[in-house]
Amino acid sequence: MKSHEFARALRTLASLIEASPNIPVDQLHVGGRTLSDRESGQLAVSLSTLVDLSRVDKQQWMAFINELDFPIDVRARDASRDILGKLLNYLESNPTARQQLKTKATKGSKESPELMKALASLLKGSA
Repeated sequence: MKSHEFARALRTLASLIEASPNIPVDQLHVGGRTLSDRESGQLAVSLSTLVDLSRVDKQQWMAFINELDFPIDVRARDASRDILGKLLNYLESNPTARQQLKTKATKGSKESPELMKALASLLKGSA
């Protein structure tokens, strides 16, 4: 997913929320379930983390992907955000890769300890 596509998705989500009744956030239904205050706060933290991750240097992403041996094709013309999108798509479709990332995060990373911790925190609630 590219940054403009992500921005459109956020605008769509905002429109859906604005079209619904004006209710407290803890009563808001997302994907068939209600978000608690804690989940709402975690969502805000996660979104903030994603924004920060979109600013990471391309070379640092490449080193991170190589360290984990993820089979992600990074082309010379790919921007940092393109690489982040590819990584997120890969992690979404590979539960084993998510588990590998979580395990590696607890052991530490030589190349990118900050990236490892940030991504592991985003995956904290996933399978």
